[in-house]
Amino acid sequence: MGVRVKHRVCGCLLVLTSFVCPALAEDSSEKIDPKLWALLSTDGSKVPAFVLFAGRAPLGPASRIPERAARGKAVIKALISFAENSQIAVRAQLSAQGVPFTPYWVTNAIFLPEATAPLVLDLAKRPEITGIFAEPEYSVPDIAGAQQTTISGGEWNVSKINADEVWSVATGTGIVVGSIDTGVRYTHEALVNQYRGNSGGSFDHKGNWYDPTGRCGATPCDNTSHGTHVMGILVGSDGGTNFTGVAPGAKWISCKGCTDNSTCLGSKLLACAQWMMDPLGDGTGAGQPDIVNNSWGGASGDAWFMSYVDSWRSAGIFPVFSAGNNGPGCATTGSPGDYPGSFAAGATDSYDVIASFSSRGPSGFFGTKPNVTAPGVNIRSSAASGDTSYGYYSGTSMASPHVAGVVALLWSARPELYAKIALTEKVLRLSAVPMSTSENCGGSAQLIPNNTYGSGRVDAASAVGTSVTPDEPPLVTISSPPSGTSVKCPAAVPLAGTASDVEGGDLTSSIVWASDGAVFAEGGSATRTFSCAEVGTHNLVAGITDQGGLIDTDTVTIQVQAACKVSGAACSSNRECCSSKCGGKSVKLCK
Repeated sequence: MGVRVKHRVCGCLLVLTSFVCPALAEDSSEKIDPKLWALLSTDGSKVPAFVLFAGRAPLGPASRIPERAARGKAVIKALISFAENSQIAVRAQLSAQGVPFTPYWVTNAIFLPEATAPLVLDLAKRPEITGIFAEPEYSVPDIAGAQQTTISGGEWNVSKINADEVWSVATGTGIVVGSIDTGVRYTHEALVNQYRGNSGGSFDHKGNWYDPTGRCGATPCDNTSHGTHVMGILVGSDGGTNFTGVAPGAKWISCKGCTDNSTCLGSKLLACAQWMMDPLGDGTGAGQPDIVNNSWGGASGDAWFMSYVDSWRSAGIFPVFSAGNNGPGCATTGSPGDYPGSFAAGATDSYDVIASFSSRGPSGFFGTKPNVTAPGVNIRSSAASGDTSYGYYSGTSMASPHVAGVVALLWSARPELYAKIALTEKVLRLSAVPMSTSENCGGSAQLIPNNTYGSGRVDAASAVGTSVTPDEPPLVTISSPPSGTSVKCPAAVPLAGTASDVEGGDLTSSIVWASDGAVFAEGGSATRTFSCAEVGTHNLVAGITDQGGLIDTDTVTIQVQAACKVSGAACSSNRECCSSKCGGKSVKLCK
């Protein structure tokens, strides 16, 4: 006879009438995300879950290979090799049990579309697994305006950032931009000629379009218009006088990571993140985009997507994100836009005034956010309702593709900057039109950069004309604790790291430490104390900024386990707690 699970205590299943204590490895149940456990709290429940493995491939050597194609291939090879070695035993177990699963290497994880409580409890015993989580969900919020079909020539927003002044030099030719969004109406007059899958009279979608949601299938589509509008801002041009895009000479590819505007499931976003690294799926990285625009996001301080962004950067792919539409409050920049490695865009109007909805910084990880701002109010671009349809939308979703388009123009005009992520970020910051503010988010009032406008509103012409001294980005490495470390609460976890820079030398003393979206220490060594209210998985981030403003980060994942207590007495293990041996009393609580 089955019993209904109410909630989890001390690594056991507390049922209505008795304690059931599975044969768990000591404290292994603490690897299970409480949110996931709540979803599994009904007999026979099957829910999607992610299994995260300890450790991650060291990408530093591969990321410093100068030739772009070789660099991308080396990064992929390192990621695949590390993931296969980490996951080999678990993959074999799942296959033997007939459990459906999808392994990933862009992050060291396995996706289970139908996880059950017994399976999750069993996997939690494995030492190579550091956490099991519920599938996260994100969205692509925007503020929509009325649609219209008239052609109005070049758009105010394109001229505002002086993109049209660059077109006599470069239009983005030779650059490929990718988007993770709701899809694209690839036959739209403003987009069809720029689609990389258009071979002139026929279309080849392999390596140019991917739909893990299954909503569109093998042929590109867009069921909400969001992705089509975003792509029009990136590259839109009908080949005549109707320009909506910043870089009309660039080519585009796209992955449908969002089923609709409100549903961007973690498994689909992960699939898109990996596809952007290897569009042909053959492990070579051939066909990688140069830039990926991400006009989607979620709550602040969520490090779930961080390893994907790090992988893109290592391969030479520029990651652009919307800052979020949760303003005007401070510290509202959403993840992944609030990551140190994500280049986030806030939204301004035609007068260069920050939009009230545009999220502000600072980032809880560290640093100023947004990085820059761009037009995002009443932006006219392509719509998915027809091949000649256009519409007006507002949002940081619209600001982000302006920035991605400027990068395309910059790399097309200045090949010496191509695939140099940190140096390109520096150019964008230095060339932005400075904007001060009276808003005091993190003590940034009247300063530049600040947590309202970042370094200012992007300017394509200024970016192309801005000279910078070649500068190698710094390198930061967390030497301890190893990723996957487990500690019992309350715990004072010692951390150590090193940082160096070709130009600046040893930067170890300037390392900034953050966890769960909050900075807690600086220096080469630090301590992070975890209380028993923080049981679960935590990401520890070390960040460094060199004298030229270039950044690097490193991340490890640790498990904080419960110290079981019975009527106030500390038990040595969850197993002991469950068996009521601690103090000879019945289990009362476990914190």
